[in-house]
Order: sequence, then C-alpha cells, then structure tokens
Amino acid sequence: MPGRDYAQLLEAMNELLAVLSTDGDQETALNASFEAAARGFGARKALLLLVEDREPLRLRSIHVLGNLAPEQVKACERGESVHGVSPSVIHRVIESGRTGLIEDPRLQADASRTPSLEGGGYSVLCAPIRDPLRGVVLAVVYLQSSGIIEAYGEQDRDWLERYAAAVGHVFGFTFRHQRQERELRELLGSPVPDDAPEILGDSAHIQALRRALHETYIPSLDAENPEPILVLGERGTGKDLVVRYLHAYSSRRRKPLVVVNCAEITDELAASRFFGHKRGSFTGALTDEPGFFRAADGGVLFLDEVAELSLRAQAHLVRVLENHTIVPVGQARETRIDVAVVLATNQDLEEAVRERKLRADFHDRFRSLAIRLLPLRDRPWDIPLLLDHYRRHHERKQRKRTLGFTPEALRSLVAYNWPGNVRELARAYSLFVIHARPGAWIDPALLDACLPDLRRASPNPKAGPVLGEGATMRDAVHAFQRELIQSRLELHAGSVKAARESLGLPKVTFHRYMKKLKIPGTGGSED
Repeated sequence: MPGRDYAQLLEAMNELLAVLSTDGDQETALNASFEAAARGFGARKALLLLVEDREPLRLRSIHVLGNLAPEQVKACERGESVHGVSPSVIHRVIESGRTGLIEDPRLQADASRTPSLEGGGYSVLCAPIRDPLRGVVLAVVYLQSSGIIEAYGEQDRDWLERYAAAVGHVFGFTFRHQRQERELRELLGSPVPDDAPEILGDSAHIQALRRALHETYIPSLDAENPEPILVLGERGTGKDLVVRYLHAYSSRRRKPLVVVNCAEITDELAASRFFGHKRGSFTGALTDEPGFFRAADGGVLFLDEVAELSLRAQAHLVRVLENHTIVPVGQARETRIDVAVVLATNQDLEEAVRERKLRADFHDRFRSLAIRLLPLRDRPWDIPLLLDHYRRHHERKQRKRTLGFTPEALRSLVAYNWPGNVRELARAYSLFVIHARPGAWIDPALLDACLPDLRRASPNPKAGPVLGEGATMRDAVHAFQRELIQSRLELHAGSVKAARESLGLPKVTFHRYMKKLKIPGTGGSED
C-alpha cells in the first residue's frame, strides 16, 4: 500500500488488542485506534459514525478528524449532501453491508468508470462495523484522502475490512449499549440514572417490555397509593431484574428497595415480619422492629415468590393492599404507609385460586397490573446479545479474556432450550470462562466438558429461523418478517401507520403481511 504509515496501522490494531487483554478505558482505546488508523491511511477527513436508526437513517458521530465544520458533521448524521464528503457512500455501505471504495479519478485511465465525487480529486474508503453475532451494521468508518500518494486502492479496502471486523468484535457490545441508552433517553426525556440495571434484548418482546415499563408501569409507581404490580415468569427469566429496573427509573429510586422471600415467612411471624412490632409484644420481641412495609416507606417493597405464602399470611396482606395502612403487632393505632408493592411468582395463580392455595380476594388486589416475561426459548433472538453481555461480565470477573465462541459453539447455544432461562445462561458462561484457556476460542469441546447435556438435548424449533438452520426458506422468511414487523411496531409505540411507513410498504401490503403472519394490530386502523 503506497504512502501508508505502517507503524500507525499496527498501532491501530494494537489498541484493539489491548482492550481484549486489559480492562482499560474502552472509549479512549477506540479513539486512539481510530486516530491511528486514519493517520496510517493518510486520511485528510475521517468519521466514525454510529447507526442509531435505519428507517429513516439516522447516524451519530463518535469521532471526527480533519477539516470538518460542525454543520458538515450534522449534515452527515442526517444523511444530507455535504460539500467535500460523500454521504451517499456511507448510505450504500450501511444498506449493502459491504466496504465501499471510490478511487481517485486522477489515477483512472477511464474516469467515467469511477463514481463521481463532488469537487473531485480525492478517494474514499468506507467500511461497515458489524455486530459479530448477528451481522447487523452498527457503525461505519469513513476515510477520505486527497493526495495522489495517499489515494486508496483494493489493498486498502482489504485492510480496512479486517480492521472494521476487529472493531466490531471488540466494541460491538459498546455500540449496542450506546444505542439503547439513546432510546432510553428518548423515553425518559432525561439522562439514564447511574447504576441502573439493563434489560438486554432486541426481540419484539423485550422492546415491548422496555416501552411498557417506561410508559405504563414506572409512572404508576409515582402515583399516590400506587396499585400493586405483578411480575409473572418462569424461574430465571429475570423477575428480580424487572423489579430493580422499576425502582431505579421511578421517582422512588432514592428510597429503599426492600426484597422479601415469601417462602421464608411463617404463619406465626407473618404479621410481625410485615408490619413490625413493639418490644415486649410477644415472647422474643426484645426490641422495636419496623417490619417490611415501614422499612420500605417511600420506596418499593418486592414480595418474591408470593404464591408460597400460606392462606393465613395472605390474609394479613389483603387489608394493607386495599387501604395502605398497617397496624404493628402490640399497637392498636393504624399507621399510613407510602409503599409501592411489586409481587412476583413463577406459578399459575388462576390455578392456585382454583385449588384454594391462593385467596381469591388477595389475588384480586394485584392481578390487574401484570407484567409477563417470556422464557428464553420463546425469544431466541435475544440469546446472542445475552451471550455477549455475560462474556464481558465473566471475563472481567475472572480477569481472563477469550476470543468468544466458534460459529459451531454459538449455533449450539442458540439452539438450546435453556430450561433455566437467563439465569442458567449466565451460570453456563461463568463455567466456560473458568475452564477456557486465556486467548482461546470457546468451542464445542469446551461446551461438552462444562455442560455435557447441552449439545445432546433436542434443539429448540423456534431457534431455527435465527440460525437459518432446520427451517425451510418459507418458515425462516416468515419468522424474520414477523420479528421485524413486531419490532418496528414496538419502536413506534404500536402505531401501525408509523411502522408501515418506516418499512416503506403500501398500506394494503403491510396489512396483508400482518394478517398472514397473525400479528395483532389495530383492526386495520392507522390512527
């Protein structure tokens, strides 16, 4: 590659490798790597742009080098024509997912074969940075030179493709996280709270969950005497995470979150544990105790495994959920409390009522505001993202870096049913990192050593379309279409019209898709 600074190009790659081997500042490393790559290519102008939305295309500049005015950068982000830059190249790269090269026309024997560049006399390289797990374009790197010596050719395209692939492998999770934070800021209208938990996933279910939490359930916690919220889901689906998320994003986040395992509450001590007691009110009451409700005053009380409460213990809670008052053991006067109650269970409560294991009047007090979490086998689209998240978590915890999964190992993990859901997946990755050799791939042999039954289990049929395996072309296409339309509906808050327009489909065609794919709509209305 003529005119290249190989020391700078090597430095660009070394910065990425340093992130894999240390827990250094990723933003600083990305900036240093990008600047070294731009200098190595002799770029007069360089942009690193995050893809924030595709329909319509919306970009955000992460790093900018060269003589570019702020208004020029903003125009690039909006996809508008900019003097001296080629946004059309950026658009083509994002749409096609392939690296774009426009050679300097001054070096062409037949300049008519080269796409025109406004102003002429320069060459452009633009490469997509993909999510290594799903292949989605997350960002683009744009380089532009104006000298004959620095003009780009096919060898440069090959090197930049490898560089962009490495950036995607190292920073793919970071780019997705930045985009999700932007979506949350738009929902909240304010910055994301510090140390707030994340609900990870790109499936339609998880997108709908995040939106419902912010538009319905979190505002309900801010009301006076808030209605109880019920979280339903199999073990390991993340019910406790949803409760912590509700607390962190509500106005109650500066007040306590009190967690109670209802399976540990005995009949004899239920009233005392929930409502507190005065010293000497019963044998063993040596001090005043506030109880769970008063301890959570102003905040959130999480009653986990609520269906494990005995009928007698349930009776103690009916009145407080109705009147928001308690009577501590040993007192006669009612005390008003300001507590948002969130309950969770993995049991079928309707069946528990029929079997007289759950009081009907108790169930009636919290059944109306319910959040239902799907098991992981019903949303395999989220598995690659969760695997990436837990890879980073456990590698930091163990202070050991791996190269991630081989394609065959990744397919096995996505195809697995995960009966223990996200909790099982997190524990599995902990084993993978503990037993992996530093700097090595996590391959099928390691999966077999850590979880012998994983690859022998029957594959999840719903994972076929995600993998493109075990499904007919028709089934795979339908699964993708359904997930895409549902995701777009969630992105546009259920607006059929906005979702249809974002996909560029005529009204009749869009509604035909919804009917064919059995997607609930608005009865044909686009209001």
